[in-house]
Amino acid sequence: MWFATSEGLTRYSNGIFKNFTTSDGLPSNNTRTLLLDKKGNIWIGTYGGGLSKYDYNSFQNFTEKDGLSHNYIHTLFEDSKGNIWIGTGNGANKYTDGKFTSYAGASGFCNSYIGSITEDKHGNIWFGTDRCAVMYDGLYFKPIAVKEGLSSGVIFLMHSDAKGDLWIGTNKGIDRISFDTYGQINRIKNYKSKQGFRGVECNSRAIYEDSKNNLWIGTVKGLIKYDPTQDKTNVFEPNIHINNLKLFFEDVKWRNYSKKLTKWNNLPEDLILDYNQNHLTFEFSAINLTFPDDVQYRFKLIPFDKEWYSPTGKKTATYSNLPPGDYKFQVKARNEDGLWNQNPVSYDFTITNPWFKSWWFIIFMIMIIFYSIYKLSSYREMKQKEISQELEEKVRERTALIETQRDEKEILLKEIHHRVKNNMQVIISLISIQSGYTKDEVALALFDEAKNRIRSMALIHEKMYQTGDLTLIDIQDYIMALTNDLIDTYSINCDIFLDIKIHKTKFAIDTLIPLGLLLNEIISNALKYAFVGSTKGKMIIHLSLNPEDNIFTLLVGDNGLGMPFGTLEKEEGTLGMELVKIFVTQLDGEVKRLEEKGTMYKITFPPRG
Repeated sequence: MWFATSEGLTRYSNGIFKNFTTSDGLPSNNTRTLLLDKKGNIWIGTYGGGLSKYDYNSFQNFTEKDGLSHNYIHTLFEDSKGNIWIGTGNGANKYTDGKFTSYAGASGFCNSYIGSITEDKHGNIWFGTDRCAVMYDGLYFKPIAVKEGLSSGVIFLMHSDAKGDLWIGTNKGIDRISFDTYGQINRIKNYKSKQGFRGVECNSRAIYEDSKNNLWIGTVKGLIKYDPTQDKTNVFEPNIHINNLKLFFEDVKWRNYSKKLTKWNNLPEDLILDYNQNHLTFEFSAINLTFPDDVQYRFKLIPFDKEWYSPTGKKTATYSNLPPGDYKFQVKARNEDGLWNQNPVSYDFTITNPWFKSWWFIIFMIMIIFYSIYKLSSYREMKQKEISQELEEKVRERTALIETQRDEKEILLKEIHHRVKNNMQVIISLISIQSGYTKDEVALALFDEAKNRIRSMALIHEKMYQTGDLTLIDIQDYIMALTNDLIDTYSINCDIFLDIKIHKTKFAIDTLIPLGLLLNEIISNALKYAFVGSTKGKMIIHLSLNPEDNIFTLLVGDNGLGMPFGTLEKEEGTLGMELVKIFVTQLDGEVKRLEEKGTMYKITFPPRG
């Protein structure tokens, strides 16, 4: 015989006690629990020193370093497969083939303290904690607590008897769990003082089953023996009745609601309540002659409740704010041995719809709503027409004013362009008269160039005066007219071929004036110097637009003798080159001399205005 004590391990054999301590190999002198396995080894659980295995020759010790979840061992158990289960202060552990498996923190455990372990007849492992019992089916841990039927969640002992029932001792008595053929819990029966269990609180792991299947249970009030042959099952169903029905917690004279009452409890038959009489309390009771206080009830209200309420000892059921509809209240009871009524008692009643939810009222309201929408829509349509008419009138007045102002503006602009053009013609005439009084060739040449420049600007105003759009001029028409005018002016003895390709666009006057003067300078220079001694010549004018960067490119030049390279880049060049650079600057553009036969300029500039 082996004893675990706070001072070590003690063995009693042949009238001799032998003590084992840390000097003999124990990890701690404070031993708490012992287990004799099927192979004859002694397993010792210590308080703080871990686990030890004794094979009658030496001690083999195991701690957290070897895989234990905790060094404080509270219980030991060997299952039917030879696995050693260890209950610690930090969850359960399993020892198999020399290895530990820790279940500390596993889902399903309601507490980490494991005080007792056993195995039921279906192979499920049960763990006792101080908050619930836990069943392990090899895959999942499932907690079993007070809400499932236990007398308490504080578990002190567990035992699977020869019949296959599981006994769980708590601080409020002892419970017996019986199973169905599938290993599922069939019922839980509580044994307390009125059932003969007067020990109140069980002692830790203090239970033993003798050869006659009697259970011996250690409690705080001594040893209690349980004889299974004296435990008779109550096979009689409780006789249940609905005793009363209250409205808003008040008793009601139901005769005022129905002409016919039930004989047993004077409840109205075919009860119909108004929509605001929707707070009901049902009172019921069951007759059980053996243990009336242990009767449990379950109830539900169809269709308000989808499932039966959990078993309870309360004898009332209250429902508030019930919506209109037809209802059936059902209640059933079970005795102390878990036998339920086969047929629950029921009561039918109806709560009517309020008048404002009746079909005629709903149809009436729908008609009112549609009529209101129609009237509102008609009124809004009428107002919208009035507003539209007012706007149309204002638009007509404003349009007439704008058209008048536009006509006046066009007349004024035409007059301005006409007078500007005439004034420029006057200036040309004055220059021509002045040139008749000088014989200086240089001065005469300057007078001619001035007249050409003025003539190019006058041409712009002439085109504006002739077109319907007084702010924009078609550049293609303008360049053709300017080129032909210059060719006629200089009257050179050379056939000039014009290669003109112009992008179809319109320019404003702030672009046309510098562009026209620029073309005037380049074309005039070409006509004066490029074709000297030639019978044929070619003038090139190409204007294109790059859609990617929205930049215009102007190629203008001739295939004549060509000007010397570098003239354009000189700081102090000819007057013509200086004017070319000035006009390019006014266009916000850039000019480049191309290395081709004759003289060819590439001018790039952005659109303006």
